[in-house]
Amino acid sequence: MRIFQKICLTLIISGTLCSFMGGSTARDVEIAEKIKGSFKNGNASVLADYFERSLELVIDAEKVDFRRVRHEQAELILKSFFKKYPPKDFKYGFQGTASKVRYCTGTYQTTNGVKFQVYILMRVTKNDYLINTLHFKKE
Repeated sequence: MRIFQKICLTLIISGTLCSFMGGSTARDVEIAEKIKGSFKNGNASVLADYFERSLELVIDAEKVDFRRVRHEQAELILKSFFKKYPPKDFKYGFQGTASKVRYCTGTYQTTNGVKFQVYILMRVTKNDYLINTLHFKKE
């Protein structure tokens, strides 16, 4: 819980110091839309296309807390998550950038009426942004 609070505080501070830059490339926008679509459709396979080889994955409702998990295992965990919490909608909240990092928060809403705050941290690798950290916090 404290980790999520620290992350949110960092995002707020970073956001005020370095607001989301208007210089997004078409590729950045495309990646952001594909990630958003994968949440809206509950498609863990498409989402996993944007994972680094290993990432941090935290799902508080499922007591999943991996500091480093291989992308294949993270995909399987998310497939199970999407089955248990089928998607209704996903909306980005805050988005920001810093040196070679992109971060955003969003709200994942399920058909069961459950909402999750989602935190995504992406790093630049080979000219693309790949997900390094993914957190789900049940509201």
